[in-house]
Amino acid sequence: MSERAVFVDRDNTLIEDPGFINHPAQVKLLPGTVEALRRLRACGYRIIIVSNQSGVARGLLDEEQLARVHNRLRKLLEAQGVVGEAIHYCPYLDGEEAVVEKYRRDSELRKPQPGMLLEAARRRDIDLPRSWMIGDRVSDIEAGAAARCRTVLVSPDRSRYNGRIQPDHMASSLLEAARIVEEHQETSGKPRRDSAEEPDRKLLTEIRDAVQRQQRRDNQDDFSLVRLIGSLMQMLAIVVALWGVVGIFGGQHVAAIPRLGLAIFLQILAFTIYIVRRKP
Repeated sequence: MSERAVFVDRDNTLIEDPGFINHPAQVKLLPGTVEALRRLRACGYRIIIVSNQSGVARGLLDEEQLARVHNRLRKLLEAQGVVGEAIHYCPYLDGEEAVVEKYRRDSELRKPQPGMLLEAARRRDIDLPRSWMIGDRVSDIEAGAAARCRTVLVSPDRSRYNGRIQPDHMASSLLEAARIVEEHQETSGKPRRDSAEEPDRKLLTEIRDAVQRQQRRDNQDDFSLVRLIGSLMQMLAIVVALWGVVGIFGGQHVAAIPRLGLAIFLQILAFTIYIVRRKP
C-alpha cells in the first residue's frame, strides 16, 4: 500500500535562514521543529525535506558543502530521535544570477514546479493526494498544490501571503502546522477523531445495498405476475369495449350496453391491480 508523506521546506521552516547556508555550523533548528516532526512521524507520515538551493548555481557553495550541511541537519534530528529523513534539493537556477554554467538552466525540480515531490513519490511509492506540503513561501504552496498535496503555509504574518494559489491551511510555526495535519489526517493512517463513524457508514451502505437488491427482486416479481394479470385485464377490457361498439353500429343497442359496462368494469379492475401493487 502506498505511504503518506509530509514534504517540508528547509530554510525558515525547519532551520533558521541566514541566507545561503554553506557551512554545517550555520545549521540551527527552529524552536518546535523536533516536536513537530515527532508528531508527524507518530501519525504515520514519512518526512521528506524539499529545498531550492540556488546558492549552488550562484557559486556561493558547491554540492559537497551542501552535503555537509544536510549531514549536519540529519545528525541534529537523529540526536533528538528523529531519524531516516530524506532530503531532496534543486541546485539549478535559470538566468544571469547563475554564474556556474553547469547549473544554469530551468528545472522542473525547482519549486514552484512539483518535480522534487513527484520524484520523491516515484522513488518511495508516496500517495500524493494523501500527503502534505509545508513551507513558508508562495513557491512551496504552489509546488504542493501542483503535486495534488494538501498545503500549509508557515508564516507569522499571514497577511503577507500574496500567492496565486491559496494554501489549505495557515500556521504560525511548523509545530502548529503539525497539529493541523494531526487534526486533518485520513483514516488510512492513525485513526481520526471521527473514525468511529466508519463502521456505521459501512453498515448503512450494506443496508442500502440489501434494500436495493430486494426492490429489484420485487420489481421482477411484479412484472412476471401482477403486471401480467393487469395487462390481460386491460386487453380484455379493450376487446369487450370493441364488441360493444360493434353492437351499437349493428343496431343491437340493448346488447351493447352490458358489453360496454363489462369493459368499464374490467378497465377499473386493471387500474386497481396496478395501484394496489405499486411500490411506494
